[in-house]
Amino acid sequence: MKIAALDVGTNSIHLLVARVAADGQVEPLDRAKEMVRLGDSAFKGVIAPDAFARATECIKKYRAQAERAGVDAVIAVATSAVREAENGGDFVRVVRDETGIELTVIRGEQEARLIYLGARGAINLGGKKALIIDIGGGSVELIVGDAREAHYATSLKLGVLRLLDLYPLSDPITADQRLRLAEQLHRALEAPTAAIRKIGFDLVAMTSGTARAVADLIPSTSTDKPRAVAFKDVYELEEKLCALSAAERSRVPNLDPKRVDSIVPGVILVRSLLEVVHADSYVLCEAALREGLVADYAARNGPGIQLIDEYPDLRRRSVVRLSRRCNANQPHAEHVARLALDLFRGLRPLHGLANADGELLEFAALLHDIGFHIAPSKHHKHSAYLVENADLQGFTADEIQTLAQTVRYHRKATPKESHPGYAALPAAGKQKVRVLAAMLRLADGLDRGYAQLVRGVRCRIGDKAVEVTLSAASEAELEVWGARRKRDLAEEAFDRKFKFTVERE
Repeated sequence: MKIAALDVGTNSIHLLVARVAADGQVEPLDRAKEMVRLGDSAFKGVIAPDAFARATECIKKYRAQAERAGVDAVIAVATSAVREAENGGDFVRVVRDETGIELTVIRGEQEARLIYLGARGAINLGGKKALIIDIGGGSVELIVGDAREAHYATSLKLGVLRLLDLYPLSDPITADQRLRLAEQLHRALEAPTAAIRKIGFDLVAMTSGTARAVADLIPSTSTDKPRAVAFKDVYELEEKLCALSAAERSRVPNLDPKRVDSIVPGVILVRSLLEVVHADSYVLCEAALREGLVADYAARNGPGIQLIDEYPDLRRRSVVRLSRRCNANQPHAEHVARLALDLFRGLRPLHGLANADGELLEFAALLHDIGFHIAPSKHHKHSAYLVENADLQGFTADEIQTLAQTVRYHRKATPKESHPGYAALPAAGKQKVRVLAAMLRLADGLDRGYAQLVRGVRCRIGDKAVEVTLSAASEAELEVWGARRKRDLAEEAFDRKFKFTVERE
């Protein structure tokens, strides 16, 4: 089913349209954002008529956009600006009457929980704990969580629009104002960050427009995802922005004109947060409250086991999601992966690859047959295309290409310079693909009958040959034939003949 999630924030209104599968997986389809700045007036007591009208019109537009997308449900929440304004209830009623959307006004603790749910689906936590920080217009949420649960969550009234209201700044800001604002932030953050440091965390992830705006103003040549932002660069940016007037800031490249006033307290807040938790950098997380709304809806309403709970690791979850979406033969794929890892470990003296490459081989085995989803003919090429274009999360661009080309050569032709995808790889990447694909071909051949008869593989390496002993429940003639038929690349890559014998269990 399709769901639209609407986040009516203090600074901006966000829309996310996503598809939720039966097993709870969430696939974003469309996004939109508009800065309406309800907080400009809400913290003075009421939502002003012009902000009232801007927000209502924006929600009407998003309702129409969601309907065009054919959504089955709309979930909408409002945060601190509506929660604190005297006429927040009137705003909720007007939105309901004019748009048909029921806004739920959530507390800060609820907001923090939803932000955690959204962020954990986008960050590769594995066995790590993250300090997740969401900087809104009205509040800042601090959450410490791992892939399974949040260990700590709090909401503080320190959003950038609230800071503008509480601490009026001259233009440009004076050195004394800058010092006093940072000092007030440090005092306000002392207690919660003491609790956070006691729990401990492995990385800091920041969500929201302010964290993204700061990152966008810092030059970077890195293409890594998620993007990392160093503390020293944040501090240098703060020094630069604080020396400029509003008119001068309006000419800064990549700065949204609507953030010209709020970017100064915003960058001071980002800097102060990193200081009090003793972090040298943060990673930018693109998911936040709206993604959490969809994840929460899926958890409460979706049948089946949640993929995120079944596979806490982002990379593995992403691979399994693609495999299931393409209706791959899971018993065969998992068995080929086990045999491929047996070969990887047994042939280590010859290939010398890192353990991380073994994981890539396992992932390639899990995905090698997904091309059947398009057509049985040339399914190895279809599999490679799907791997390249499925937006697998947690992988670098080089890893995606290694996966795709390894999958591409699990059958039929061996790698050649005349093949564009292979030819585009660097020399080291080509050698890695040849070795990984060689082992994948053998493992695939060893389950030729899709019966999982070969239970394990042992390798004995000689000067001229590799003797592969198969532990099997029967003679496994078809599987031996399949391996012999697909040993060509292995013999090239390892410069050894490959011989197969069966050891009956």
